[in-house]
Amino acid sequence: MKAATKVSLGLGLVAIAGVATAAIASEKLLTKGRYMTNRCKVKKFVSDKFGGNETLLNVVDKLDDEELDYVMQLSKKVKSGKQEVASHAEDAKDKLQDFFNQVF
Repeated sequence: MKAATKVSLGLGLVAIAGVATAAIASEKLLTKGRYMTNRCKVKKFVSDKFGGNETLLNVVDKLDDEELDYVMQLSKKVKSGKQEVASHAEDAKDKLQDFFNQVF
């Protein structure tokens, strides 16, 4: 093999290794950013709903990333449940109004 071919192969391998390293590093940065965003959302919720209770804010600080994910999943389920209950309440209100209209 010629020296130029060996150099080209070496540079190609270095480039591939660099791209792989950048992909892994960017994935870790995105994950870390997501966790930081979730932590800020939970802290804002605690500040808004509980008047900035220092004890609860300290608890949020001590939660690990998986626990924060769990808290975020719970909040999504609560929001969807709240919307579902609201739609059922609207239906019940309409049916009750129809019933009163028929009775009176």
